[in-house]
Amino acid sequence: MSWISEDDIKAIRQQADIVDVMSHYITLEKKGKDYKAICPFHDDHDPSLSISTDKQIFKCFVCGTGGNVFTFVQKIENISFLEAVCKVAELIHYPLHLDAHQFQPKVDVNKPYYDCIQSYIRFLTFELESENGESVKRYLSQRKINEDIIKRFEIGYAPESSRSVKYLKAKGFNEQILTETGLIRTHDLDTYAVFEQRLMIPIHDENGNPVGFTARRLNEDKETAKYINTSETKIYHKGNLIFNYHRAKEFAKKNKRCILVEGAMDVIAFEKADIHESIACLGTACTDFQCNLIKQLHVPVTVCYDGDRAGQNATYKFVKMAIKEHMDVMIVKNTTSKDPDEIFDQGGKEELEAFVNRTISPVDFLFDYLLFQYNLENYEDKKAYAQELFEAVNLTCSEFEKAAYLTRIKKDTGFDFTHVLPSVQPTISKHKSSVYFKPIVRPLDGRLHAEQDALNMILLSKDASNTFKSEIGFFKDERCQQLSLYCYDIYRQQDHIDLDSLLARINEEDIRMYLLNLWNDPHRLMTYDDTYFQDILQKIKECTVQEQIDQINQEIEKIADPIEKARLATSKIQLIKKRNVLQKKGG
Repeated sequence: MSWISEDDIKAIRQQADIVDVMSHYITLEKKGKDYKAICPFHDDHDPSLSISTDKQIFKCFVCGTGGNVFTFVQKIENISFLEAVCKVAELIHYPLHLDAHQFQPKVDVNKPYYDCIQSYIRFLTFELESENGESVKRYLSQRKINEDIIKRFEIGYAPESSRSVKYLKAKGFNEQILTETGLIRTHDLDTYAVFEQRLMIPIHDENGNPVGFTARRLNEDKETAKYINTSETKIYHKGNLIFNYHRAKEFAKKNKRCILVEGAMDVIAFEKADIHESIACLGTACTDFQCNLIKQLHVPVTVCYDGDRAGQNATYKFVKMAIKEHMDVMIVKNTTSKDPDEIFDQGGKEELEAFVNRTISPVDFLFDYLLFQYNLENYEDKKAYAQELFEAVNLTCSEFEKAAYLTRIKKDTGFDFTHVLPSVQPTISKHKSSVYFKPIVRPLDGRLHAEQDALNMILLSKDASNTFKSEIGFFKDERCQQLSLYCYDIYRQQDHIDLDSLLARINEEDIRMYLLNLWNDPHRLMTYDDTYFQDILQKIKECTVQEQIDQINQEIEKIADPIEKARLATSKIQLIKKRNVLQKKGG
């Protein structure tokens, strides 16, 4: 059982007003007695999230996300169900008393690594302020990186190798930890620090845990890499990390945009201009994991990569990924060879702000970029060029934008896509109903329909639970089966099911959401009906027999042996008789 009592969970839900709680996270607009909002769980522009004050539930009619106050907090905070209960209790000032003997907080197995890196960060910042770091401080001053930025980003200086090794070992970190964090290496029995005489900028994961570094050389030695990063470790996976994400995410939500740049120094350039919502992937290619992190911000993304070929190629890759993920993206039109830091140095805050606001749509970017990828003098290239542009237009543009862009495609290539739109354009109908939860999509007949109704009866009656187990045994539908097991577990201890108690037991989010949809189905019977339940059981039995008949038919088609076919045919006849008897009983 959970470390929060069922009585507490029920009391918290009863006392927590979903409107008040959700208002801590998103802006709600009153509509009659209920509310609507921009859904934070997908790229939403028109309010598609509905909140029922009577039922104390929410539902997005575009992405399908819905639930009660606990599931909302769980999803938006990305925490467990019981953690969400605690959070709601905190928000409403409910005096939640946890059983310390039952509550065992999760121990992060990576904490020793985080502690090691954080200790090294403190050492690096100390070295920056020491005599050894004076030249580095001058360099930072020349780059207009002030003390506030230095402290906020914990910028430091890595001295000669021996000083780092001596410090780390003096702090009691064993060689295995130091090696596995990527701070030291051993060669021919010689231990040395990976980072030496470099400007050090810590890198954190999305939760703010320190996992590694990006390090810039301080001399102009072309034989040495300008930047080096921590190698892949247990906690440092380049493709899973976004520089400054943990600091920028709140600013991004506040300012309703996220600025995607190439590197750490570009992020710092925006910081110098008091723009705090910039982030950088560790490498120009954005991975699926990084894209998902960016998508979780639920704000438009402004791509501000360099104007060189590498930067434009990276922009193209991100645009294609963003279109696929239905993200709201704009691209800074960078016709210069300058990066954000150079723009700030030459024009200051005003010029950098103006620069990042000079944006074009993904389609406009593609019109320009693809001209360098396709030869429009070649028919196949021209067709591919037109097709790629059309797909982008169809997926990202409003109706009036589509008309203009399709005209442009026709002018440049001769291909006319206007007649194609009606047949391929996805349409999302606006939800007009006052019902807050759509009914579960039911087949016209069949076992799934019957199983959903049977599960509803089990939710209402312990007797139904016992009868189903003895006469049917299991649900064919996996979600129904999993949910039924939770019901059986509760009925072993008590005679009725409370929604909050059941939700508290369920670990799987998809099963929890399935329960909430079933519970709030407007077509659901609210009281147990034995006659109706017996009809349901009869239908499931019929479906079971029919499935056995269908299986035999498949086997008969595959088998050539006449004797085996005859045996199967006999079994089939017996099943048909059984089915007919069941159908006759069902009347």
